[in-house]
Amino acid sequence: MKITIPRRWILAGAAGALLLVGAYVGFRSRLVFASPATVSTPGHLSPVDILVFSPHPDDDVLGCAGVIQQAVADGKQVRVVFSTLGDAYTEAASAMLRKEPNSLTETDYFELAKSRQQEAITAEGLLGVPPENLVFLGYPDGVLARVATAKSNAMVTSLFTHRSSTYGPVVTDYHSWAHDRAAPYYRDSVLGDFVEVLQQSAPERVYVADGADAHPDHAATFDLVKAAMAQTGYQGEFRTFLVHSHGSADEWPWPHAATPTRRYEQHTAGGKSFPADVPWPPDERVALTPEQAELKRQAIMAHASQWNLPENKIPLGAFVKADEIFWSNR
Repeated sequence: MKITIPRRWILAGAAGALLLVGAYVGFRSRLVFASPATVSTPGHLSPVDILVFSPHPDDDVLGCAGVIQQAVADGKQVRVVFSTLGDAYTEAASAMLRKEPNSLTETDYFELAKSRQQEAITAEGLLGVPPENLVFLGYPDGVLARVATAKSNAMVTSLFTHRSSTYGPVVTDYHSWAHDRAAPYYRDSVLGDFVEVLQQSAPERVYVADGADAHPDHAATFDLVKAAMAQTGYQGEFRTFLVHSHGSADEWPWPHAATPTRRYEQHTAGGKSFPADVPWPPDERVALTPEQAELKRQAIMAHASQWNLPENKIPLGAFVKADEIFWSNR
C-alpha cells in the first residue's frame, strides 16, 4: 500500500521485535509450504469460509482486518492470498536498508520482499489467521497489470527484482508449492493460480480490492478474481474494499486520520466527491468494536516497512475507523 504516487508506478509505466517474530513464524510457514510431501505430490488447498485477495502485504489489513477478526471469532476459516510481495516499493527499501534509491540493487528488493512477507505473517497472526492459511502468489509488484494483460504469454520481468518467475523468500510461493516449480510471469500462469486457489478454497465469501481502486496492482487483482470467478462458475458472495481513491491521496480515507469512534465518511473537495468512482453510500457497513479497531491499528503497524515511513503514518492510520465498508459484486 502506498498513499502518495510511488516512483515504481512511473517506472512501470515507462517500460526489530516484529522481524524476530516474523522470522520465527516464517520458518514454521516454510515447513508448511515446502514440506517433503509436496515435492512429489502437487499441493492442494483445503476449503475455507472466507477468502481475501490482497494485492500487496497490508492491503488486506487496511480493507478488512475487522471482518477477519470477526470471522475468526465466529470459528470460520479465513485464507488470505497475496498477489505480490510488495517488492518494488523503492522508498520503503531505501528507508529500511538506509541506502539511496539510485543505489538499490535486486538483492535489496529481495530483502524488502522478505521483510514484507514476515510482516504479513505477523499482522495476520495478530488477527488470528495462522501462517498455513496465507498464500503468497509471488507475482511482480508494480507491473502485475502488465502480467495480467500480456498477450501470447509474453513474459514480464520485474524492473526491480529482475525476476521473471514467482518466488517467496520466507514462505514458498504458491505455484512452487503446488506444482514443484515456479510460474513464469505470464498471463496464463497468474490467472491459472487465481483459478486454482479460488476453486480449491470454495469460499462462502470473497473479498478483494475494488476495480475502481487507483493502484494498477489493485485493479489487476480485482480483474483476475473476476476472471477466475467466471472460469470456475463461482456463485458465492463477493465484496470489494477501496484502498486508493482516484483524485487526491489526502482525500481518502476520510476523516483523514485514525478515528476509531467515527465511521467512514464521504466528503467533497475541489468540487469532487471522495471516494471517487464508487457508489455512495457503500453497500455494506460492518461495525467494529473499540477492541477490534485497536487490534486493526496494531496489525497495520506490524507492517513496519510501510508504517515507519513518516509520510505513511497518517494515511495508513486513517483506515482505523468504527466500521469497515464494502461494495457488492457489480
